[in-house]
Amino acid sequence: MSQSVILFEGVGKKFRRSLASAALYGLQDCARALVGRKPPERLREQEFWALRDVSFAAGRGECIGIIGPNGAGKSTLLKLVDREYRPDTGRIATRGAVKSLVRLGAGLQPLLTGRENIYLKCAELGLGKRETDAVLDRIAGFAGLEKSLDAQVKHYSDGMYARLEFSIATCVPMDILLIDEVLAVGDIAFQMRCLERLDQLKRLGTTILFVSHSEMNVRQIADRCLLLFDGEALAFGTTDVLFLKYYESLGFVQRALKPLGLAPEPPAVSSDVASIARLAVAGGIAGLPKARTGGALTLTVDYTAKAPVERAALVLEFRGAADLLMATLDSALNGAVVALAGRGRLRVVVPFLGLAAGVYRIAGGFRRDGAWLGYGPDLLRLTVEQGGDVETSGLFALRADIEALD
Repeated sequence: MSQSVILFEGVGKKFRRSLASAALYGLQDCARALVGRKPPERLREQEFWALRDVSFAAGRGECIGIIGPNGAGKSTLLKLVDREYRPDTGRIATRGAVKSLVRLGAGLQPLLTGRENIYLKCAELGLGKRETDAVLDRIAGFAGLEKSLDAQVKHYSDGMYARLEFSIATCVPMDILLIDEVLAVGDIAFQMRCLERLDQLKRLGTTILFVSHSEMNVRQIADRCLLLFDGEALAFGTTDVLFLKYYESLGFVQRALKPLGLAPEPPAVSSDVASIARLAVAGGIAGLPKARTGGALTLTVDYTAKAPVERAALVLEFRGAADLLMATLDSALNGAVVALAGRGRLRVVVPFLGLAAGVYRIAGGFRRDGAWLGYGPDLLRLTVEQGGDVETSGLFALRADIEALD
């Protein structure tokens, strides 16, 4: 990566829980400074770390997504870059001017018109009148306010406020742009236009720190992500891997979600000739129904057949979060059909489990000539964990054989 535009090295920032403690500790720190002593590094009774030992770097034209739950320290990090706060530990280095876009609409003058606000804010960005004249139509067009440009801003809706200030703030490239949940106030169409504008700024060399709870927006614009949790940096790396770590830290991966829309209806079963009495994981992890992405999965199937069946295919459906069908195991695809009679047990081996980490509901049964002989809607809840040191992203992990060609 090119020379860093933003560099954090072991940065920490602590706050006091009350105004009284802030005043008391401030006087104590001033007294220590007079005698040449530094403030204590350990936390005092009414102090807490908002950020602690955070390190990362961002290059020119790169967007870093800052993700994590509320209270993780995301906004504090942006305020440190903007020099609104000073770090208590570590070092922050930035190259170039910083533009902060935190609360849309907060910087507009309500008694001025949209046109007057454009000239005022562009002057703050260092643009002269001629330069502002050149970009005025582009600003109004992006915000969709051509017909309302000469109305007072106090008559604008929240969405109009947001569109105007974002359009002004991003009308010219800058060195560093800080964004904190500013897209949440707009509709989907506005958000997509904003993301396209940010992508243009990246290509022009603007370095962006992007704070958002919207996974879609972060995935669209971020090149890498920093995951914060309780003020500490859990990880820094690719977006897919970081979101998986984020959900794992919250226990989200192991939760079963409500179905999207209507719950899927079980298939019509005309008979109950053969059914699965019990589905289990052979071995598992610590004796539990668990498997790992990329590892082998061995299942045992106990079945009951009320009448002999010569050729039946075993079909298992793997449904993931929100009950979406993620994969289907159909033994007929491999030409594997079985004869069923009375009670029996089958052994099923999946040599490479390509499912991403999560909880899966396994349903299924036996089929012959396209018709179900029996169907179980909830045979097993299988937990799939991340496979060892190998980090995967997306919904599936694909296996491939690679050979060198002469």
